[in-house]
Amino acid sequence: MYFNPMDVTLTRTPVRAWVETAKALRDADGFHLGGVNVHIQNPTLMSDQEIAVIRHVDGFLRAHKQYPISTVANTIFPQSLDHGDGAEALAERYMRVFERAMKTGWGRYFQRFVAWPNQKGGPPINQLAVLIDMLGEARTGVFHTEKYELVVSDPARLMRNVRNRPCLSLVELKPEKNTNRLHIYATYRNHYYIQKTLGNILGLADLQAFIARESGFEVGTLTLNSTSANLETNSGKDGVGKWGKNDVRQLITDCDELLINRRAA
Repeated sequence: MYFNPMDVTLTRTPVRAWVETAKALRDADGFHLGGVNVHIQNPTLMSDQEIAVIRHVDGFLRAHKQYPISTVANTIFPQSLDHGDGAEALAERYMRVFERAMKTGWGRYFQRFVAWPNQKGGPPINQLAVLIDMLGEARTGVFHTEKYELVVSDPARLMRNVRNRPCLSLVELKPEKNTNRLHIYATYRNHYYIQKTLGNILGLADLQAFIARESGFEVGTLTLNSTSANLETNSGKDGVGKWGKNDVRQLITDCDELLINRRAA
């Protein structure tokens, strides 16, 4: 296991953070690093060249029969369901969709955030709504910095599972009193940088912006800690969706060139 902090001057926005970390993984033995720490200064900033990278990665995923970036991002925060009427209303809309269409597997990250099983037998716990209330109280009462978490990993149901368990374990929010900024930290036990990570980062940025808006804070930094990170290949089912190491290298090169060429233009 290694500790691999990324250069913060290279990872200041979500897309640039993804590209630079993917380049580091490309150059590592086995396309893998452990303990990757990525710090994003401006989670909501998006340039035209970065949008081009998102479209390129999304095209790669769709061409290989994988979930598009928007679908992955929506597992963390369902942006299209946010009507600006608060966490409770958002959770109600989301759970109607979830109950209708997404009952298989362990669930979705956002479902864990808004409907955590209540061990005391009461209604599910809306972690997101409670967290927002707590953060709002911090602005008007006693200010705490160490008690704002969204839990995902559930040892009662998943501790022994090898497969079919969430890669994201914990999301922690850290308010900063002097600047009124709200920082977010996400811990992943494993990260697939081709299929999941760009969508994960964008979903976390949307989640952070929502919580900041609802609790009266400004958006701060976003930090990801991946205890294991991979640039994965895919054997595909019956050859469908297959890609290898050369495809991975080309994808990362294309994305890097999109940033460089559009920046120069």
